[in-house]
Amino acid sequence: MAATPLPFVYTLLVFRTTYLYCLLFPFSLMEGAGWMTPLFVAIVAYVFFGLAEVTEELSNPFGETVNGLPLDAMCRTIEISLLTQMGEEAPAPLKPEGYYLS
Repeated sequence: MAATPLPFVYTLLVFRTTYLYCLLFPFSLMEGAGWMTPLFVAIVAYVFFGLAEVTEELSNPFGETVNGLPLDAMCRTIEISLLTQMGEEAPAPLKPEGYYLS
């Protein structure tokens, strides 16, 4: 699963659709929102582009980035739990190094 990233076409589609929507959205608001149209469009664009960046960041959750899942620490926690239940000596939990927990 870690070797199969989100295809580039999906990312491209999300960004192009967001750009297109944000370009056409003001025309639907002009009559109703008047001079507040730029404010509404800015808020909607911020939300959509923020969501697009979140999907880009989450497309590879197993990487060694700050937002990556700490799989080593999770496996160590499972190992500690199992060894404790079996009555064997468990290793120490992993500690973050430089505010990063792998």
